[in-house]
Amino acid sequence: MHISLRAAGFSVMAMFASCGVGAQAQAQDLDTRIGKIAMQGELPSHESIPKLYAELDFQQATQSYLWALPLVSYAQWQEEFRDKLGARSGDLMVLNSYEDKLGVLTANATTPYILGFVDLNDTGPLVIELPPGPTAGGIGDFWQRAIIDMGQTGPDKGKGGKYLVLPPGAELPADAGQYYLARSQTMNVLVGFRVLDPDPAKGKALVEQFKMYPYAQRATPGPTKLLSPGGKAWSGTQPRGMAYWQRLHQIIQNEPVNERDVA
Repeated sequence: MHISLRAAGFSVMAMFASCGVGAQAQAQDLDTRIGKIAMQGELPSHESIPKLYAELDFQQATQSYLWALPLVSYAQWQEEFRDKLGARSGDLMVLNSYEDKLGVLTANATTPYILGFVDLNDTGPLVIELPPGPTAGGIGDFWQRAIIDMGQTGPDKGKGGKYLVLPPGAELPADAGQYYLARSQTMNVLVGFRVLDPDPAKGKALVEQFKMYPYAQRATPGPTKLLSPGGKAWSGTQPRGMAYWQRLHQIIQNEPVNERDVA
C-alpha cells in the first residue's frame, strides 16, 4: 500500500513556510516542532536531511494508520471470533449476556446481538434468509460501510426475505429477482442483526430460523452454526503497536483497494 505525500497534505516546503522561512532567511538553526534544523542559506543543511525524511515517514505512517482504522478493527474482530471463540466464516455468534457483549464498542446491555463474518473469497455469492419478525440489522463491508439494512429498517420491512450478497466483480445470477441484492466492495463482510422481541423464547426461535449459506449450495443448504462466547473475554478493538501493522498487512492481502486510496 502506498499513500502519496501530496495526498497526506505534507511537504518539506510547507513545513518551512510555517516557520517563516523565505527569501530573507539566514543561515542559522531554526526551531521547529521536530527540533532544531540547521540551514545553509535558504535550504536545510546536509546534516538536517535525515531528520526531515524521518518526519515525512512519520507523517505518512500516521495517515496510513488513520486511513486503515476501520479495516484493521474489523479484521481484528474477525480474528478474535475465529481464534478465541471458534467461529468460522459463515458461523453466527449469539451475544446475550453483558459479559459476551463487552468486546463490542457500541453494544447496549439489553438487546441480543447475532453477528458473523463471512469471507466471500471462500463462499462466492452469499444467500441470507431472514425470518419474519421484529429484527433490525444489516450487512456491512470491511471499511465499516453499510451495504444494506435488514429487518424492520430494511427492504423486507420486518416481513423477512432472501438477501443475496455479491462480492466485487460478481455477475448477477439469472434468478437475482427473487433476492434483495447487496453488492459488497470488499471480500469480507459482517452480517448482524438484533432481536427486538422482548420475549426471550420468541427471540430464540427467530435466531434459529436465520439461515446463511453460499449461493452455490442454495439447492441443499446446510444449517447455520450458532455459537456463544460463553463468558470468554474477547475484543473487537484494533491492536496496538506492531500488531496493528501486522493485522493491516494480513487483511489487505485479501481485499481490493479503492481507486481513491491508490496514489
